[in-house]
Amino acid sequence: MLKTIAFYIFAFIMLKLRKLYSDHKNGIIFTLLFHIVVFLMLNIGQFRIKQEFKETEMIIDFPFEPIAEPIVQQQENIEKSNYSSVQQTNIASNRATSNKNIFDKQLQRELEEAQDLVSRVSKQLQKEIPTIDNLKMPEETTEGLDPDSIMNKLYSGNSNVEYFLENRYHIRLPIPVYLSQYEGFVTVNIVVDIKGQVISAEPTNSNLNEQLLSYAKTAAMRTRFNPDNKATKNQTGYIKYHFIAQ
Repeated sequence: MLKTIAFYIFAFIMLKLRKLYSDHKNGIIFTLLFHIVVFLMLNIGQFRIKQEFKETEMIIDFPFEPIAEPIVQQQENIEKSNYSSVQQTNIASNRATSNKNIFDKQLQRELEEAQDLVSRVSKQLQKEIPTIDNLKMPEETTEGLDPDSIMNKLYSGNSNVEYFLENRYHIRLPIPVYLSQYEGFVTVNIVVDIKGQVISAEPTNSNLNEQLLSYAKTAAMRTRFNPDNKATKNQTGYIKYHFIAQ
């Protein structure tokens, strides 16, 4: 019974569809063609998209990592670096040694020059200036004068003779400044004992003419000062002569 009913329903539907197809045959065909075209276009578009997707290249950038050098090569590089360092150290050491040698030579040369200068000055200072026993020269004395009126410094003529001996004055003062054919200043350092005797006289201007030095030393040794009984040791001073050429 159910099968018969179902058969009649299916037949009825088919009749309706045939009638609908007959009435709208052109529209149905156009609709089908339209859907077929749309289907084909969609499939073609998807195919192109897939094709383009397949053909697109993907570039991946990996950081470059240098290939590790073999151990032997690393060892050779280390040895080269060490050799270069030693070489540079040796060069710097050689330069320092060379500079030190130059400095030492220069220092040695300067020391030798200084020693030579000291030696020449010492020889000049040690050069014995002779006195002249028979040299005649005028003298000034303080005999008869009040000792309190005599100054420690005495000038003769145009400041030709000047001396200084603290708290002492001359008893006899030879004046040789007009005897020489040369001119110049000669300073003589003197040592005087408690009796007033000049026991040492040394000219300090060793570069002057020997005649001036001899005259000055002779005059200084002949000079006499007042005794100082209170003194317990020798006293030092100087006499300065200004020679005027004759």
